[in-house]
Amino acid sequence: MSDSLTNTRPDKAASLSAAGDKTVLQAVSLVKQYRQGSSTIDVLQGLDLNLAAGERVAVVGRSGSGKSTLLHVLAGLDTVDSGTVTVRGENMTAADPNRKAALRGAHMGFVYQNHHLLPEFSAVENVAMPIRIAGGDNRTAIEQAGELLTQVGLAERLQHLPSELSGGERQRVAVARALAGNPAVVLADEPTGNLDSETAAVVMALMASLCRRSGTAFLVVTHDVSMLGEFDRALRLIDGQLLPYDN
Repeated sequence: MSDSLTNTRPDKAASLSAAGDKTVLQAVSLVKQYRQGSSTIDVLQGLDLNLAAGERVAVVGRSGSGKSTLLHVLAGLDTVDSGTVTVRGENMTAADPNRKAALRGAHMGFVYQNHHLLPEFSAVENVAMPIRIAGGDNRTAIEQAGELLTQVGLAERLQHLPSELSGGERQRVAVARALAGNPAVVLADEPTGNLDSETAAVVMALMASLCRRSGTAFLVVTHDVSMLGEFDRALRLIDGQLLPYDN
């Protein structure tokens, strides 16, 4: 793990990487509140984040700290009360729903705790789907999907349905699907939460390695601090802000 995890001043500026013009995802002063009756719950409180191309960043936090909300806001799937999210230099926060969907499709990949594979389609068809949605022809999509599945060690499982794969294999397919179309950033929400510790370590290392090789930024929220060695930076989400993670 990089030295940036230690000896770093614990304020908002500490959550920003020295990304310069390599920034692919930026959040500035995000504020997100939920209202329950007469009460207001502050989830994000002036949160800042810069994510550079190829950078691998982990966010840890207790249950209910807002990790999933943060990912939803960064992806434009949830709104904020104030602040901005910029993807590849374009303001996601100010975009209309159609433009937000287009930005997600062009620049983002997603991995969830539950793989969310389409059960009636084979592994290679699942991975090819986002390439086809983006306008790629079927032959090219299948070829690229096969290459990605080979990279995650599933060359012999291309035609298998999700029900015919193990949990770890299904999550590998989900990783390949997230990288289909060469996204600028992959957002992962507890991607190994349903796996045993050994399989989880393999899948997390695989994701980090593939993102590094492809130059794709990788932001994962996780409760498993044993995985932090795979990342360039680790941050803790606490009191609505991102601070350097300290053991």
